[in-house]
Amino acid sequence: MDGMYSECAVKRAGSPKIIALRILAIAAVIATFFFSSVTGSKLLLVLGIIIACLVIWFWPMFNIEWEYIFVDGQLDFDTIAGGEKRKTRLRIDFEGLEVLAPLGSHELDQYKNLKLRDYTSLKKDARVYCIVVKVGEEGLCRINFEPSDDMLKMMKEKSPRKVFIQTKD
Repeated sequence: MDGMYSECAVKRAGSPKIIALRILAIAAVIATFFFSSVTGSKLLLVLGIIIACLVIWFWPMFNIEWEYIFVDGQLDFDTIAGGEKRKTRLRIDFEGLEVLAPLGSHELDQYKNLKLRDYTSLKKDARVYCIVVKVGEEGLCRINFEPSDDMLKMMKEKSPRKVFIQTKD
């Protein structure tokens, strides 16, 4: 069991919230430059430049990719913003694992009222698994994610009685 390592990355689909934020950001830049040119206001021109710089600065944060890294019984959930900035969102240890099963599985029925963290691509055809695990002082928490087949196999080796893998039809 020594040396278990697997990683998987999924790109998050554009949610309606993200699409609306992109449209609002572009509309704000266009509106300030338009009103600046109509009124001749240098203050609006400076404001437009500042807004445009902020939009350029924050634009990569609209492109999120989730990366899951499983190493010897620890699972990390990282975000990669714009393909550059990596940040570890959560690290869990399989010692606190209650169950890992496909979303909608009967093994998860008793955990429906727990807090949910969603680290999925938000695509409708995605193969989503739910892990119920103790997270720090929060206690038990549900985490939705999209592991690879290799990762699932290693997790099953680590905790065979707590990991339920969906067989392909």
